[in-house]
Amino acid sequence: MPFRFFPPSPTLLLTLTLAAVAVGGCRSKDTPLEARLEPVVRTNLVQAVSTSGSINPIRLVNVGSQVSGLILDLKADFNSRVKEGAVVATIDPSTYERALSQARARLASTKADLTQAEFDAKQTETLFKLKQSSEGDFVRTKATLLKAQAAVQMQEAVVESAEVDLKRTTIYAPISGMVISRAVEAGQTVAANFNAPTLFTIASDLSRMQIELAISEADIGTVENGQRVDFTVDAFSGQKFSGEVRQVRFNPTTNQSVVSYVTVVDITNPELKLRPGMTANALVITSEKTNILRLPAAALRVTPPAGVKVLPAVNTVSTNDIVRRGPAMDGDNGFPTPPWLAQGRFRPADEERDKWLATLTPEQKDAYEKFRQEMRKRMAEGGGPGGGGPGGGGGAPRPKAPAGPTLRTVYLAGTNTAAGGKPELFFQAVNVKVGTSDNIGFEVLEGIEEGARVVVGTRGGAVVAAPAANPLGSPFGGGGRR
Repeated sequence: MPFRFFPPSPTLLLTLTLAAVAVGGCRSKDTPLEARLEPVVRTNLVQAVSTSGSINPIRLVNVGSQVSGLILDLKADFNSRVKEGAVVATIDPSTYERALSQARARLASTKADLTQAEFDAKQTETLFKLKQSSEGDFVRTKATLLKAQAAVQMQEAVVESAEVDLKRTTIYAPISGMVISRAVEAGQTVAANFNAPTLFTIASDLSRMQIELAISEADIGTVENGQRVDFTVDAFSGQKFSGEVRQVRFNPTTNQSVVSYVTVVDITNPELKLRPGMTANALVITSEKTNILRLPAAALRVTPPAGVKVLPAVNTVSTNDIVRRGPAMDGDNGFPTPPWLAQGRFRPADEERDKWLATLTPEQKDAYEKFRQEMRKRMAEGGGPGGGGPGGGGGAPRPKAPAGPTLRTVYLAGTNTAAGGKPELFFQAVNVKVGTSDNIGFEVLEGIEEGARVVVGTRGGAVVAAPAANPLGSPFGGGGRR
C-alpha cells in the first residue's frame, strides 16, 4: 500500500505547540549563582609541538643480485642477524662456470695466434734486413702481430668478467644487522637484465633508530637541534619513550597545500621494543620551565554574567615588556569579553559599555580607544568592521597571539548579603602579567599570588526557558534549530 501524507490539522498544531511550551516552562528555576574556582599553583610548565612520524632504522640496505639465475640456497631469513661479509644466498653457478671455461679456452687460442704472429714478424724482419723480403710483407706481419696482442688483451678481459660473474653467484651481506625483509624463496629464478632484484632488506643496528617527524611551517621556527622529544607508540600505549632532535631539514614537503619540514630524531632501542614502520606520536619539547606559578587557562576566558557586580582592578603590574596585541579585544586577545558580545548583541547601551570599561586597566582602555578609531576609519573607507572586537561583526581572521608577556584580567569571587538576607555574588577584577602557555594554563609573571582561587566559570542562577521551536518546522522554510 503506498504511503500517503495527511497534513496536520490546526487543532493538532496548536496542541503540539502548547505542549512544547509547557515542557520548556518546566525547566525554569532559580538557584543561587555560584562561581567555579581553581587555584593558582606552583608547578612545571612545558611548551611542546605535537606531531607524528615513522620510526626507521638509521641505515637500511637492500641486498640484490647482479646476475640472473636459479637461487640454490638461502642462508638468511626474517629476523636473522648477519655480519658484514657473511654469505646470505647462493645462485646456481653452472652457467657462469661454463662461460668462464669458454672464455679461458678462447684466451688460450688467441695466445697461440699471438705466438705465431710473433714468429712471423721476427722472420719477416730478418729477411727484410737481408733484402730478401719486401717492405709490404714486413708491414703486414707487424700489423698481424699487433692485432694478435690486442686479441689476447680483449680475451683476458672477457675471462676476468666471467670470473666476476661467477663470484657474484654468492651473495654476501654488505653490512652487519638484522634481516627485516626477504623477497625470494629457494628455487626461485631471479632476472637481473635491467635492474638488480632485491633479495633481502637489512637494517643496521636496531638498538639505535630514528624518527622522521613532519613539523608544520607554523611550528618549525621553535624546533632546534638538541631538543628533547617524548613519544609513544600504539604497541606500548602506557610507556613513554624519549629521543633528541638531530636534524631539522630545510627541504619543504607540501601535502594538500600544507607545508611541513622533516625533523630527524635519534632514539635508543636497547630492548628492541620499537620496530621499523611504527608510528610515533611525539611531543617536541621547545620550552620547559620549572617551579613557576600557573594560572588556569579557563580563568582568562571568563566573562562576568549579567547582573553580577564587578569591582574594577586596583592592583598594577609593570608594563615595560608587555606585548601589544592589536585591536582585536575578545577574551583570547587579552581583554575580558564584553557581556553584550557574549549574549550575541553588537550594540551595547552606554551604561553597559561604561560598566565594562571600568573593569579595564589604563593600557586596555587606551587600546580600546585605538580600536574604536580604527573601526571608524574602516567603516568610512567601506571596509566594514571585520575585527571581531566590541562592536565588530567579525569577518576577518584574527592574528595569532604574539609570544611574550601580556597583560590579562582575571577575577576573584566574593559574596555580599543582599536585601532579604540572600547572598549576592560579586567579582573582583585582578590585573596579571602572563607569559608562556602549555594549553592547560599560563605562566604568571606578576599580579597574583600562589594559592589564590580564580574564577573559571559559574554554575546555577536563573535558567530562562528558550521559546519552543515548532515541532513540525517553520511554515516559511526555516526548519527550526539545526
